[in-house]
Amino acid sequence: MNRLTEARKALVNRLSVITPANGYLTAAGSNVRTGWFNEVIASNQQGFPLIVLQRAKGRPVDQGAGAVKVYPGFNVIGAVDAGLDGYDDALDDLELDLIKCLMPAAGQFLEWATGIGVTGITLGAAEHFPPGNGERAASVLIPVHLHTVIRFGD
Repeated sequence: MNRLTEARKALVNRLSVITPANGYLTAAGSNVRTGWFNEVIASNQQGFPLIVLQRAKGRPVDQGAGAVKVYPGFNVIGAVDAGLDGYDDALDDLELDLIKCLMPAAGQFLEWATGIGVTGITLGAAEHFPPGNGERAASVLIPVHLHTVIRFGD
């Protein structure tokens, strides 16, 4: 088992729970993609609301005896197509959904990533991007790092 691959797949699966049936404001979880955001948007085949999981720079590694803790980085990007005047509320809804979905419970392991070496998650500050410059979608980017333990022999 490749813990890095399993951690990424668990994150994709976790994002896919964002639906009104699960108590969220949007149905973005039914439209989760991986890859480079600009390429997904350019494909014109994605629909909205949209979540794209894009690889990003990780944090420095913590080294120990026979194990390391790595922090693979991802940009979780949510996008809405709500026009120039109405995107703020739609983007706020999607940002709230992403934060609620990824927020760890205090003092607990991530139930969606148990058994694969992910011991925690760090969310960075969200950044908003309005539509414009040829883009019809407004987006929110949230940096995420998964705390992943890799042991000798894994």
